[in-house]
Amino acid sequence: MMAQGNRIRQLRWWEWLLFATLLGCFAAQVLLSSPQKSASFDEQYHLTAGYSYLKTGDFRLATTHPPLAGLTGALPLATRTDIALPLDNPLWEQGNRFDFSDVFLWQANQDPQGMLVGARRGITVLGILLVAGLFLWARQLLGRTASWLVLILAVFDPNLIANARLVTTDLPLTAFFTLALWRAWCWLEHDRWYDFVLAGMLGGLAMASKYNGMLVWPVVVIAALVYPRQASQGWGRRLGGVAGMVIAGLLALWAVYRFDFGVPQMLPVQWPVPAPFFWDHLWSTFSGLVIETTVKPDFLLGQVSTGGWWYYFPVALAVKTPLPLLLLCGAGIVAMIVHRQWRRQVVWWLPMLAFLLMGLTGVLTIGYRHMLPAVPFAILLAGDATLWIPHFSRRWVPTAVGGVLVAWLVVGTLRIYPNQESYFNEVAGDWRNWSHILVDSNLDWGQDLPALRQKMADLGVETVNLGYFGKAVPEAYGVSYRPLPGYLRFMEGREVAAYNPYTPAPGWYAISATALRLGTLQPDTTELYAPFREMTPVDRAGYSIYLYQVEPTAGEEVARPVVVDRPIYQLTPAELGIAAGVRAMPKWQQGGNSTIYPQGSGFVAAEVPGFTVVDANFSDVITLLGYATAAASGSPGAPVEVTLYWQVGERAMPQPAPARGAPLTAFVHLVDGDPGNKVAQYDGWDVALQGLEPGDVIAQRVVLEIPAEVERKPYQLLAGVYSPQDWARLPVATPSGSQDLVELGAFEIR
Repeated sequence: MMAQGNRIRQLRWWEWLLFATLLGCFAAQVLLSSPQKSASFDEQYHLTAGYSYLKTGDFRLATTHPPLAGLTGALPLATRTDIALPLDNPLWEQGNRFDFSDVFLWQANQDPQGMLVGARRGITVLGILLVAGLFLWARQLLGRTASWLVLILAVFDPNLIANARLVTTDLPLTAFFTLALWRAWCWLEHDRWYDFVLAGMLGGLAMASKYNGMLVWPVVVIAALVYPRQASQGWGRRLGGVAGMVIAGLLALWAVYRFDFGVPQMLPVQWPVPAPFFWDHLWSTFSGLVIETTVKPDFLLGQVSTGGWWYYFPVALAVKTPLPLLLLCGAGIVAMIVHRQWRRQVVWWLPMLAFLLMGLTGVLTIGYRHMLPAVPFAILLAGDATLWIPHFSRRWVPTAVGGVLVAWLVVGTLRIYPNQESYFNEVAGDWRNWSHILVDSNLDWGQDLPALRQKMADLGVETVNLGYFGKAVPEAYGVSYRPLPGYLRFMEGREVAAYNPYTPAPGWYAISATALRLGTLQPDTTELYAPFREMTPVDRAGYSIYLYQVEPTAGEEVARPVVVDRPIYQLTPAELGIAAGVRAMPKWQQGGNSTIYPQGSGFVAAEVPGFTVVDANFSDVITLLGYATAAASGSPGAPVEVTLYWQVGERAMPQPAPARGAPLTAFVHLVDGDPGNKVAQYDGWDVALQGLEPGDVIAQRVVLEIPAEVERKPYQLLAGVYSPQDWARLPVATPSGSQDLVELGAFEIR
């Protein structure tokens, strides 16, 4: 057996050059695709927790996951002086990682995408170290040919590439777990003290990356029992080495938590322990998975379930792992058994088996990424396929077959660039079929907003109705949209409640693959986008957002019911008047302060007591037909009631940022001469724009609270509309020119 160092030293200069070139190829695929991807679902949580820890030393936000992955992402941002960390926000004091991350990334800072792209480089470094480690490990154990095969398989593995550009826990766990077992193998093979120390430290960093990094220790223990024993290693020495690894790992974990020492708050332990925050949240996370209180549906092969499937990850591995890797890994496993190397390679097949068995529990069936730590070991086992070469008299045959498989992998990975996170192999069929198999982070993790913006420009689409799955802010990527229900950013609000899931209104729709199958991931919303499943997408943004165009149907009767308060998706088609040849255009309002007259039916201005004609057209978006007051004058301290009559125009309301509030608000001001000298004011709007059509009339009841100390004299009533996102008022044409409000008339306080 050749000593491990010898095989590495045998690398010639051109091999070192090729090695560096291939590592550069891996880095290029990661770094060049990163700016083309919006924030994936969990990135803002991890980056916020890591950056706040880096700057304050406080790990309070690292609850559902340890802080190391986020800290790794935060390190490239350490020297930037333009990043604001709003520690004065009450959410920081509360330790609310979910809402505080929203404030930190999307509100307190002006360059969220630049911050993410910079932070991802820290994870990319770990990805490069992982790929390099696989090459060197294969070189030590299997030799030259296998090491180059392993390196190419790793460099062009789409799942490693995709996760190496995300500030999430999956790649850091995979890297530290794999490198820890490499050094553990080195110790088992060569019995050097520094190898078990390194293995232990790396195992501790795996624990500090993700809670299931704890799995490294049972794997090491079993491997130590199975691996062939060296003459210098008695059982006592071997088990002592394992104990030393565990101690080194716990010290490394403790160091990540700044050697914090105290009494856990959630565990039934009454004495101080190192890193109590870690053990508390390890306990709460695992117990939360076992005793799940939130019912959330998952999706697999056209099925929706709240209980998961034991075969979820076998299916995911079958359709998302490149077929060349699966074939070579299978050949390698057979070769390992035939050549009786299974004990010496226990540190390769055992971790892969451990993660697969963990996946068979059916817990957390939401993504292939949870199997990512098994991928490097599958790649290493694929290197065993080279053991078949000496068995062929014509060695060019297995070499040619291997070359074809490698070329197949390389071409397949380069073809899907820059969408590696959405990779499916040939078993899954055409991309239109992928969302029939798996969604969530397997295909759609909120990453394709830049692609959506570009696709809208290519198609000449100004605004889309967006059913988005993700936590990124679409307007931060220049997407003009009207929000439809989507997990997790668009779960409530007027516009969401007004969505008609049965007969969507004509227009352009952009629906995320996860929303298409699961709605807002609530059990009663999984059919929200069922009509779109029967349509063929016009196009796609990346592979995760599908674009549809709903055209009006000639000759169809239209029902226009008015719905108050209840989300429309909770109503039945019959309640909305939908029948054969009849579609619905429901109108939605919150509370009973407004009255909607669909297409003006039932509204006659002449029959409204005290109606005053205004006829002010606000940019063709909405027209103020007139108003009526309950009384001709008011008194100090008494409320004044005014009813405004609006008619919907042909132009859609500009919506610069619908994520941060309702798309439209009306105002009524009672002023004393100067418009800035307000005596009383009202701002509000309780009707969803979703479902409104040109010609609809809205009677909006407004109540002005008149101060008791106001002077008794005539005042002026002013009105207008604006976007509550950027405070921009809609202009209105008047005889004296364009203004941003209209004067209704005089109103006297007596």
